[in-house]
Amino acid sequence: MGAFPDDPEDFLRWAKNNYDASTQWRSFPPRKVYGEYLGSVLERILSERGGDRFYWIQNEALALQRRKGNIAAQCLAVQCKEGPELQARAVVLATGNFPPATPKIPGIESGSSLYVRFAWADNALDKLPRDGSVLLLGSGLTSVDMIMALKSKAFRGTIHVLSREGLIPSRHQQTKPWPVFWNERSPRSTRGLLRLIRHQVASATEKGIDWRSVVDSLRPVTQQIWQSLPLNEQRRFLRHARAQWDIHRHRLAPEIADIFSDMEADGQIRFHTGRITSYAEDNDLAEIVYQERGASTTKLLHAHRVINCTGSETDCRRIDDSLITSLFVQGLARPDPLFLGLEVDRNGALIDYKGVPSPLLFTIGPTRKGQLWETTAVPEIRQQADQLGAYLVKALHRRSQAQADEGLLEPAV
Repeated sequence: MGAFPDDPEDFLRWAKNNYDASTQWRSFPPRKVYGEYLGSVLERILSERGGDRFYWIQNEALALQRRKGNIAAQCLAVQCKEGPELQARAVVLATGNFPPATPKIPGIESGSSLYVRFAWADNALDKLPRDGSVLLLGSGLTSVDMIMALKSKAFRGTIHVLSREGLIPSRHQQTKPWPVFWNERSPRSTRGLLRLIRHQVASATEKGIDWRSVVDSLRPVTQQIWQSLPLNEQRRFLRHARAQWDIHRHRLAPEIADIFSDMEADGQIRFHTGRITSYAEDNDLAEIVYQERGASTTKLLHAHRVINCTGSETDCRRIDDSLITSLFVQGLARPDPLFLGLEVDRNGALIDYKGVPSPLLFTIGPTRKGQLWETTAVPEIRQQADQLGAYLVKALHRRSQAQADEGLLEPAV
C-alpha cells in the first residue's frame, strides 16, 4: 500500500511510527489514516525537493479547451468555477470514482427527499431515526461501508440490503501463496478462464490451500489477462462473470467481516434479492415494491432512508459533470468501447473522436478501466502515476527544447 512502486512498505513504516506501533503488513488501518499518510508523503517530497513550483488550487474545473497556435506552443485552458482560467501544457485527469447514477426506477427522482443518490454525501444519514429502517441499494463494499457507518452512529434500526444478484463480498484471510498459473498460452475466453480457475482451485484445495490464494495469484497479471481477451469476450465477462469476480477479488477485512456477521445473525441486517418495480414517498417513509429474483410475485419494504450503494458510474455518457461533457462536445475524448471509462493509449493519453491520442491530455485511475480493468487499487494507481510522471517529464522536456529553438515560451503544467 506504499505510495511508491519501488518501496511498497513505505506506508507500513509510516503507520508503525505515526499510527500504531503494532501495525503489521496484514493489518487494515482506517481510510482516514491512509489519507493522512498520503498527505505526509506530499509534504515530505515538497520539503526534500522544494515546493516553490507547486501550487495547490482549491477550485472546481468546469470545462477545458485546447488553445490553437504553433504545434510546440499548444496548451490547454481550464475554466474554473472561481477566478481566471488556468493554462497548462499538460493536464492529467485524476478524478477518481464518479458518483453512481440514479437507478431507472419508477418514482425515484432527483428531488426525492428520502432517497440519497451518493452514499458518501454529507447529509446521507442526517435526521435518520435511530430505531428506523434503512434500505441500501447494492450489496458490495460500498454497502458494507455504509453499514459500518450506521453502526458507528449507534443506529439500532433495521438495515435492508437489496441487490439483483444477492452476492456479498467474501472475507479476507491469510493463506499460503499459490504460483501464477496464467500465461500467454492460457484461454482467451471467459468460459475457458473460469474453467482454468476452477481447476486451479481444486488443485489448491487438495493441498489444503484456500481459493483466495488462487485469486490473489492473478493480481500481478490481471491487466494482461484483460487485454488478452477479444472485445466480445470482455463483454461476455461483464455480462456473466463480473459480479462473481468482484465478490472474490474485493474482500472484507476480517474485523469488518466479524461485525457484519454478528449484525446479520442478530437480524439487524436483512438481505433481499430482486429488482425494484416502484418507489413512492409518504411524509417521512419510503414505500418500495420489488420483485424477487426468479419469482413473479412482488414484496413491499418501508424505509426512512434509501441509499444508493450500487458503486460508481463508469459510463461517461451518463456522468453529470461539466468537465467531462466539455471534452466530449469538443471531440477531445471519447468513451472506451465497453463504456467503462475513457478510451486511452498505453500512456494514459486521451484518444479524441478521430482516434488520435492527445499530446496534452492524460488520465489515471478508474477512467482507464476499459483499457486495464483493474485500475482502482493502490498498486495499480501508483504504477500508473509513476509511469505517467516519467513520460510527462520527457515529453515536456522535448517540447520545451522545441520551443526554445523557436523562441517561444510555454505555460506551466
